[in-house]
Amino acid sequence: MIEHLPDRLDLYAMAEAGRELRGRIDLASLERVLPLLSSPDGALQVTLELGKSHDGTRYLSGTIEGTLSLQCQRCLESMAYPLEVSFQLGLVHSQEEMGKLPDRFEPLLVSQEPARVADLVSDEVLLALPIVPVHADMKQCRELTNDYQTPNAGQRENPFAVLAQLKQKQ
Repeated sequence: MIEHLPDRLDLYAMAEAGRELRGRIDLASLERVLPLLSSPDGALQVTLELGKSHDGTRYLSGTIEGTLSLQCQRCLESMAYPLEVSFQLGLVHSQEEMGKLPDRFEPLLVSQEPARVADLVSDEVLLALPIVPVHADMKQCRELTNDYQTPNAGQRENPFAVLAQLKQKQ
């Protein structure tokens, strides 16, 4: 087992060799995930296992664990989002190979170029994020929203009042 995550990996060669890698990846290096975070501080613990299954399928499986700082869409405050992702990807070179992939694997189209580990991790993190992040307990948001008072309908001026005045002049 390798206790370090390299920047790039030759996925097919590592799968042939049957390698396992562990390490941390900084959230700041996940460029596509950064716009969704309220803070880029922290790191994720990543475990990657590359190998060949009994039926000859080369695969990449692993886990990603950590805590992300997201913005709650109910109260717009920062919230901690625990992340625990497990994945199993079958390595394929073409669309035809995707059709032959066993059901337990999601396809990962591999080119001849070494793959960036940050891109692989980003893909899995993006798939695991909620569409609309909100605090799990609504009480955490209510403390901020209790002070909000809705405007009284009688106090508001009708935006079409000017049009009514114009109509009366004609």
